[in-house]
Amino acid sequence: MTVTGRRKHPRFKTNDPISYVCVDNNGNRIKEGKGKAINVSKGGILIETQESFNWHDILLLGIDLKDKSVSIKGRVVYCNTDDSGMFQTGIEFLETEEIILTEEMTLEPWKCPKCSQTNDGLSTNCVRCGYMDEAFIEIQRKFAEESIKKTKKQQKKIILSYLFAILILIVVGTFLYLIGVLPKRETLKAHVFCYSWHEF
Repeated sequence: MTVTGRRKHPRFKTNDPISYVCVDNNGNRIKEGKGKAINVSKGGILIETQESFNWHDILLLGIDLKDKSVSIKGRVVYCNTDDSGMFQTGIEFLETEEIILTEEMTLEPWKCPKCSQTNDGLSTNCVRCGYMDEAFIEIQRKFAEESIKKTKKQQKKIILSYLFAILILIVVGTFLYLIGVLPKRETLKAHVFCYSWHEF
């Protein structure tokens, strides 16, 4: 069975930088370095590095997402080399169920765990049985909440900008009135009266 066939959760393509620390059973550092994430799901992550790892090595990962940094502990389930000589390592999450997905990520082709239908990277639901991973529901809820928050922040900024502009106009107008640049109300009335009188 292939790795893709064993996946419990559909994976998302990504290109986020990662840092790692490989530790032994006592928590002592064996090696550390940097690399990048290739894809990620609710249960694991595939990373690319210049160093190889052994089966069941424990890695402490730091993943730099767009707006935050996520720390994850995982266990190596496989490590292969690609044509460029880089090592691609599949890691199973051990201590987190956090969904570390972002809006920029795109879905990879995936096999439905319910009916084994192969689905393309455009489908979040299985095209045969309609299966949808719970992670997707959580992701969509999270994105919807973030979108609402962003919209509210933008609306608040616009309202505050208008209020600030009005306040500036009032302050400037008051200052000009006090130093005599703007005519006082009585003077303005007199000018209007004289103008009307001359019209007759």
